[in-house]
Amino acid sequence: MARSTPIPVASRHLGSGATGTVSVQAAAPLAPQYPKDIDRPAWQPLFDGVPDALFLLSPDGELRDANAAAEALLGYRRDELAGRPVSQIHPASETVRIAAAFDQVRTVGSARYDDGLIVARDGEIIPVDVSGARIHLDASDYVIAVVRDIRARKRAEAEMQAAQERFYLLAEHIREIFWVSDPQTGRIHYGSPAFSELTSLSGVPSRDDIAHWRTLIAPPDRPRFDTFLAAQSQGDNAQVEVRMVAPGGQLMWLHCRAFPWQPQGGRVRVAGVAEDITVRKQAEAHTLAQAERQSETLVREAHHRMKNSLQGVVGLLRRCAGQHPGLASALTGAISQVRSIAVIHELQGSHPGEPLVLGDLLRMIAGSIEGLFQSPVRLQVNDRSGDTRILADAEMVPLAVVLNELLMNAVKHHRSDGDEDGIGIDLELCSEGARIVIANHGRLPEGFDFQAHRHLGQGLELLAALLPAEHAELTYRQHADRVQAHLLLRPPIITL
Repeated sequence: MARSTPIPVASRHLGSGATGTVSVQAAAPLAPQYPKDIDRPAWQPLFDGVPDALFLLSPDGELRDANAAAEALLGYRRDELAGRPVSQIHPASETVRIAAAFDQVRTVGSARYDDGLIVARDGEIIPVDVSGARIHLDASDYVIAVVRDIRARKRAEAEMQAAQERFYLLAEHIREIFWVSDPQTGRIHYGSPAFSELTSLSGVPSRDDIAHWRTLIAPPDRPRFDTFLAAQSQGDNAQVEVRMVAPGGQLMWLHCRAFPWQPQGGRVRVAGVAEDITVRKQAEAHTLAQAERQSETLVREAHHRMKNSLQGVVGLLRRCAGQHPGLASALTGAISQVRSIAVIHELQGSHPGEPLVLGDLLRMIAGSIEGLFQSPVRLQVNDRSGDTRILADAEMVPLAVVLNELLMNAVKHHRSDGDEDGIGIDLELCSEGARIVIANHGRLPEGFDFQAHRHLGQGLELLAALLPAEHAELTYRQHADRVQAHLLLRPPIITL
């Protein structure tokens, strides 16, 4: 007696709602039930030439014929399939969807059954996409179904899903900001939870646009951040360190890196990581501040010792002048020059690491010169320069000597009888740099010409040798009963 295998079905035809089983004779399969009006030899080449599985069904869902691809897909011969309800080659869970698809075919003439399931002879459940359409042959209606095996696609989707799950598992738990954006539009496709937590982007309009990060960047750092964004838009690797306003209003440091990334089969994206480096920057700043304090202490001590040494030289020169009255006038000039250099060390020692202010230097040299004379010398400094600084360290000592000689020369030749104005010193800015005007009561010698080096005297000869012609210019003018020395200083001796 032949053995039968029960198969669960919704019904023999899809139109019924009853359920049950049918017995398929393994030894004596059902004979194919071809339409009487169909010439089998004409159908076979057409069916077998299509690479996808093809099924010919009656409108109520009974299988009539299949091609070679269908036999290979399910493992049945076409004569084993003929006469069966289509529900027998689908899992019971798909009964409702199959019935709905046939209802749609009857109503509109075609239907799709995507991401469906079909059962092979060995029990494997195969994912498929099915397109069905009603056809009319010799006064009879049939349904032609194209079944496409989508196992490869499903495996790829599963692999992609697994990869995405691993990606999100990593991205959701790292403290760094992580994002994926479109390099052309700047649109952010993904941002990790730290994205909002660290940067407070939840309060920024259109936060899905990476360019809106710019509103959170500290203004001095925005040009560098713009360069970082431009590199991303061109698909280049880029990195930048910027300060950003944190949720509490304090500044935080971020180290941002971005690089091109192309998912399999997708368009190029930009992947980026931003790390909070505030603690590191604070530690670096603390270390730098300690180093600067140590350096300032050493510089202050060095200038203090230099000043004390120069004051010792001044003391020796004063003693020599007292012992040799004939040399007192010449030694007074030397004492004045040494004291002007000591002034620089005093200024640098009191403000180590800071640039010297020209007005401060003038006032201290003037005060030093006044201390050399028994009678009072009125040196009035009128500083209209604002914050004019000496730029080049190498020019500080020569400039101090030049200023000292100019003031000493004005003091020596100043006629104080009837003059209540004293010696005036004006400092102001001009288009070329800084101009110093020193005016004393008196007259220039007959035939005096500073540019031609005529009748200069020892002090002014020294001035002519010390002044760098390309960066400084000294001229003398007679204005009524006052002599004016105009000293023009240009960069890089000074910076404004």
